[in-house]
Order: sequence, then C-alpha cells, then structure tokens
Amino acid sequence: MSSEDNSSHEDILELSAEIHISYPVRFWILLLFYIPSVICSLFIFYNFIIHRQLRHALHNHVIFLLLFINLIVQLTGIPWILNYYRLEYVWPQNPSFCLTWIFIDEALYITTTLLFAWATIERHILIFHDHLVSTKYKLIFFHYLPTVIIILYCICYNIITIIVPPCENTYDYTQLACGYPLCYYEIHFVATWDVIVNDIIPTIIIIFCSIALLVRVLYQKYRMHQRIHWRQHRKMTIQLLSISLLYLLLYIPKMLMEFIYLCGVPEDFGAHFMAYAEFFAYYGNFFLPFACVGSMPEVKNSIKKIFPCWRQTRAVGPPTFTLTRRTIGPQTLALSHRTVGPQLRTTIHVP
Repeated sequence: MSSEDNSSHEDILELSAEIHISYPVRFWILLLFYIPSVICSLFIFYNFIIHRQLRHALHNHVIFLLLFINLIVQLTGIPWILNYYRLEYVWPQNPSFCLTWIFIDEALYITTTLLFAWATIERHILIFHDHLVSTKYKLIFFHYLPTVIIILYCICYNIITIIVPPCENTYDYTQLACGYPLCYYEIHFVATWDVIVNDIIPTIIIIFCSIALLVRVLYQKYRMHQRIHWRQHRKMTIQLLSISLLYLLLYIPKMLMEFIYLCGVPEDFGAHFMAYAEFFAYYGNFFLPFACVGSMPEVKNSIKKIFPCWRQTRAVGPPTFTLTRRTIGPQTLALSHRTVGPQLRTTIHVP
C-alpha cells in the first residue's frame, strides 16, 4: 500500500472517531444496554446448566456457542471500548494488549458470522430432513463436524493474519482498538478473501436460508396432506429469524461498505455512514441474548418464577351454582335438569 493510501486510511480512522456523538454520550448509551445484556447472558447460561433439555436440544448447540462467544466479547472487548470512551485513549498502552483486543474483536466476529450462517442451514436439516441426524454417525457428520471445521478454520485463519501476519502492525493509542492496524489488508488477496469468504458469502447464506426457512415453514404448515408439527418447530423458526433480523439490521451496513471499498471506491465515500455503522454494530452483542431468550420456554419459566406477578393467577373454569331449598320449586327443578351438562354443574343442597 502506498503512502497516499496510508494517509487516506488514517484520515478515515480519524473520521470514524469524530462522529457526531461525544465520547461521554457514547459511553453512557453503550453502558445503558451493556449491563442488562450481560445479566441476560449469565441468566441464560445458568438455565443451560440447570435444564438438561436445553443442553440436549440439537438446535440449541450452535446458539449456545454464539452466546458463549458473545459473552467473551461482552466481558473483554466491550469494557475496553467503554474504558476508551471514558479516558479518550487506549489503556494499557502496549502492543500485547492491542493485539489481544484486535484478535478478540476480529476473530470472534468472523467466528460468529460463520457459525450463524451454518445455523441457518442446520435449521433446514433439523426441521425438514431430521433423518440426517437420526443415527450416531449421521449426527456427527451433519451436526458436530461442520461446527468443528468452522471453529478450526477461524482459529487458524486469525492466527495467521493477526498473530503472525506477513507484515508489521503499527499501533495508535489515541484511536479505538489501537487504530485497528490490520496490516494484512495491504495484501490484496488476503483482503479480498476476508471480505468475500468471511463476510459476503455467510451473509448471502443467512439471507437466503432465513427467507427459505420462513417460506418452507409457512408452505408446509398450510399443506393439509403433508403437515409438519408446527408447535414443535415454531420456536426453532422464530429463534433463527429473530437473530437473522438482528444480524441483517446491524451488521449488513458495515459489511456493504467494506465491500464497496474493496471494489476500489475511495474510502472517503460514506465515511460518516461507515463510522455510525461500526458504532451501532456493538448493539448486535447487546441484543443477541434477548433475541435468544424469547424462544427458550425453560428460561421464560424461570423468569416467571422470579417475577410471580407475571403469572396469570386468574382461574377460568365452569361456573358452579348453589341452590338452597327455598329456591327449589317445580319450575326450578325442571330448569336445572335441562341445564345440567358438561359445561354447567348445579349443586342442590337438601337437608
């Protein structure tokens, strides 16, 4: 990369740090959502521990990994960001800390994107082709093996490009995440691979598989001669679609801008939009636990136990009428015999 390109890149970093939201305001609007999100994440993991059915449900395994990775970011990257907005500089100021921050931010983002892309594919298998996970070997091949391959790929890729890159990173402690100095972007092939393989292809998979899942579920639901168990698969579908919507709203803008820059568009194009897209992408970490908890009945039941006022205490049942001796007459007895049925019970007290 030429010196002119380097200066352009530094200008963009400066623009991204000077969006029209002051550092104290950024700190508080992030903290406002950060604390409830961490509490929700910890509460979900607590329920994973105490509820066996949550741990054993196949559709929860990838979601559990997503929440676990998200929790790592919440306990590391987000506090470092908050500390930067509080101090207005990176602390501690050493290359090891910067490298750790960049690795967590970049590697876990890629891992989350690829895992969720696989989750959208796996939902089709679990709902419409469950025979593919009906035996032990099929379960290993179609359920566990893809997840392991994705995790191993992300570990190897990010170690090569971030930990031991074929270039030298330069850190700027006055910028967020030390200026995010990923020097491997100077290598066109690596930068192209990162955007296409780690961003564009997973996003296309998420969009296509999410829309296809919704269409297939609705189509099968209303087919009279081949109906699936809607009640059984409804939660899996709602869970996936809610996370897909969250991902598309908060991460797609940032990914599209990176693709535009890769195509040769100058980086000053849409710089302010890119800055806001990068900032509000953090809310994907905050909202993910809430998007998952709504489709986990065990977690919802635990919440109802903690907050009993949420439970419906009003009992609805068949009414009971009590007739005393004074009200009994020929007309009343005739009426009572006509009205006694499964929905009305008449009790007559005669001493």
